[in-house]
Amino acid sequence: MENHHHLLLRPLLSPSTTTTTTSTAVPAVTPPLDDHVLNNLKLISSDSSIIVRLCLVALIGIISIWANYEASKSYAITVVNESRDTVPGARFQLFYVSNDEATRIVIKASKIVENFLYPDDNSHGKKQVSHIMLKLAGRNLTDNVILESRMNDQEFILNINPSIMESSDFRHDMLLAVRQGVARIWLWNGRDIAPKYLINGLVEYITIHSSGSSIVSNPDRAEPPCFRSATACWKHDNRKAVADFLDYCERRRPGFIRRLNQAMKEGWDDGKIDGALGLPAENLCTTYESSRYNFSSV
Repeated sequence: MENHHHLLLRPLLSPSTTTTTTSTAVPAVTPPLDDHVLNNLKLISSDSSIIVRLCLVALIGIISIWANYEASKSYAITVVNESRDTVPGARFQLFYVSNDEATRIVIKASKIVENFLYPDDNSHGKKQVSHIMLKLAGRNLTDNVILESRMNDQEFILNINPSIMESSDFRHDMLLAVRQGVARIWLWNGRDIAPKYLINGLVEYITIHSSGSSIVSNPDRAEPPCFRSATACWKHDNRKAVADFLDYCERRRPGFIRRLNQAMKEGWDDGKIDGALGLPAENLCTTYESSRYNFSSV
């Protein structure tokens, strides 16, 4: 009986030992990607690379446009190719239109001429320009660049001779033509009555100055001094000879070219040369001719 009682007091279930099991996680094995998935990933990667490149090109284009706009806020620039269906036109399209090089060389040449002719504190006397068009003409011209003006001398067309693009050194010739055209744009011309030979000489002087070169005395003028008139030194059909004399005046009277340009804003008479020099032109003409003759005779 007693034994039976002890049996009744025992738990119905046998006590069990609790075992703590530390399980080590087995990493999941990623099934290999099939060729279709790999191809898709490659396409996505390739597409992303193309998109990045396109975005980079677009960004560079936007920056270029913004830079050009900032550099030429005062005027618009248009590039026209009238010889598109010719070999010179195709070359112009490739080297100057497609990469915006034409716009850049106009802006750069214009800035150099502006800074030379117009000091920062005299912007009120600056020529007002609203539009510059660089146009490769559809036919050969009598000069490398011919300037047209419209809208009361506020819009200008630089007509470029297409034969330039057939030159072995067309880059140099194009740059020279643009500099010459831009110099004519920013020069006052005495309300269209300033002597042609003086304007040509000024354009020659500014073109050489804008290239960072120095004017070399013209070897074609090795004749004895001529004192026929006070203005014989600059009344010359040879533009290089006139530029040589203007360079002499600028060196003797710094700022002469700038002062002469401002004087031509209101019109023209021969006395404007004297005013810009601050002395009679005859004086400098005499010493210039003497120095030229002495130099040439050595």
